[in-house]
Amino acid sequence: MDVSEPQLVRDTQAKYINKFDALVNKSQVTTSAKRQKRILAADHKPKKVLRYIEDYARNPDVVAEALYLAKGICEACHQPAPFMKKSNGEPYLEVHHIKPLSQGGEDSLENVQAICPNCHRKMHFG
Repeated sequence: MDVSEPQLVRDTQAKYINKFDALVNKSQVTTSAKRQKRILAADHKPKKVLRYIEDYARNPDVVAEALYLAKGICEACHQPAPFMKKSNGEPYLEVHHIKPLSQGGEDSLENVQAICPNCHRKMHFG
């Protein structure tokens, strides 16, 4: 493979994130001086990778209706959306599947919540 071609990574997105998080955690247990030394020695242009992921064709009506029903209020923390979208001025919330699609969850109104980005990250990584 040519050096300029992206490397194909066959991990799922979740597997990639987990591996990357493990590397960050490993880096955090070393000293700042050692990290800075490695940063100085590292290539500052990251190599490109072509990541193979599986995804789900979501129902846009479920997303739109969940956002409509939430009326700009996070369904997890019950606070107003943290900001308005530049594209249309509507409150920014993300539609989260309570039971993940990857675990057999349905793409239905009964299985989604419109939540703020902080709560969404907390649901996945907290």
